[in-house]
Amino acid sequence: GPPGEVIQPLPIQMPKKTRRSVDGSRLMQEDEAIPAGGAPGSAGGLEEIFGSLDSLREEIEQMRRPTGTQDSPARTCQDLKLCHPELPDGEYWVDPNQGCARDAFRVFCNFTAGGETCVTPRDDVTQFSYVDSEGSPIGVVQLTFLRLLSVSAHQDVSYPCLGVAREGPLKLRGANEDELSLETSPYVKEFRDGCQTQQGRTVLEVRTPVLEQLPVLDASFSDLGAPPRRGGVLLGPVCFMG
Repeated sequence: GPPGEVIQPLPIQMPKKTRRSVDGSRLMQEDEAIPAGGAPGSAGGLEEIFGSLDSLREEIEQMRRPTGTQDSPARTCQDLKLCHPELPDGEYWVDPNQGCARDAFRVFCNFTAGGETCVTPRDDVTQFSYVDSEGSPIGVVQLTFLRLLSVSAHQDVSYPCLGVAREGPLKLRGANEDELSLETSPYVKEFRDGCQTQQGRTVLEVRTPVLEQLPVLDASFSDLGAPPRRGGVLLGPVCFMG
């Protein structure tokens, strides 16, 4: 007769392991292969996770409620005042550009005036520069961020009334190269006329919403940009509000 059909043998299937059929000795070997503290569910792994969470929580809390220290600087003095309204006027650490606190610097916080951030000028012969409370120069980036975080700024300028040879009114050069004077700017006012007393000083105040104008970089009774002829001109701190 005709040859019969070849029947292929069925593939051998291993029975699925149930909970009862698990080899306990093999499980023990697998457990021993896991390094101590490396398994997500182990005690060591959980301690590491909780430690990381605690550290992250502390960093977030410092950002939310800065204390004004070198390790926990605020963006501005006004931010510090909002977090701690009980703080007195004084020197505190700020970091306007945030990020790493290594470039934070110490300023005078005038909380009485609402939380002004004030930095000190220094006469560097060719122009004025600005330093923190420790005398270190404040970087351009930090000053730029301080302006961006503010809505107004002000700075006093004083000069002696007597014994000064002047060729005209005092002219100031702002940080954006604007010329500022009583005659050219609505933001310059005579704050105090001290010429009624002997050896008095007249004080001008620059109070402006144009933040790019401050701080003042130069002052002269002659043309700005010429050799310095400041004639006893003194600048007060520049204070940013916002």
